[in-house]
Amino acid sequence: MKKLSLTSLLIIITLGFSSCTQEESTFLEEPSAEDLLKSFKLNKSATGDYSLDYQLNNGAASDKVVDDETNTNNIYLYSSENESKSTNNEGLAIQDGELRISFNDTEKDKSYSITVLDDDIKSSKSENEGDLEYLNSYSIATNDDGTYTLDFKVNDGVAVDYVFDADNNVYEIHLTPGEAAQSEFVNNFVKVENETLEIAFVNNNNEGESKTSRPRVPVLIID
Repeated sequence: MKKLSLTSLLIIITLGFSSCTQEESTFLEEPSAEDLLKSFKLNKSATGDYSLDYQLNNGAASDKVVDDETNTNNIYLYSSENESKSTNNEGLAIQDGELRISFNDTEKDKSYSITVLDDDIKSSKSENEGDLEYLNSYSIATNDDGTYTLDFKVNDGVAVDYVFDADNNVYEIHLTPGEAAQSEFVNNFVKVENETLEIAFVNNNNEGESKTSRPRVPVLIID
């Protein structure tokens, strides 16, 4: 499989690192005349809880309908003259290793979706103690320039490396036990229009293990 160092792809993706305390991402201030959805931010806490913050532009409202069979949180956006700009917060949960969020702009017949493939650490921790404890928490948020900002924190003694899987068009963040100079990171990703942006955390437990045996969680897929 062809793999390139992520540093050689700075035209495609700009990575920024930070070891200082991370400031909370703020939503955009200028209203968008094009979309009802202004921005969103998906969070996973150190305890494994997922939450979604999203902001609507002036004149927009939303309704959420959950498809229990596919664990899809369908958020329908529509125009409402009396609505001012609003921020919403939703608690979410992984079900059968998957979580789906779909924003549906009913005015433009346009949708934005994010799929998360992950383990429920609350149930898996006791079975595989230590296997999936490299990543502490993370969030991914939209920006006004069309990029996505990924903030994440790893636990002590976890080294971070970046690889771009060119064959599968996946950005891999490798987490490996070892010496680490920092634990908090900020990364900016560019999503090419009409293409999927996929980011996978690869947990390297043992030296020499095959690629297929390395737990790849969480995986973020943005369409």
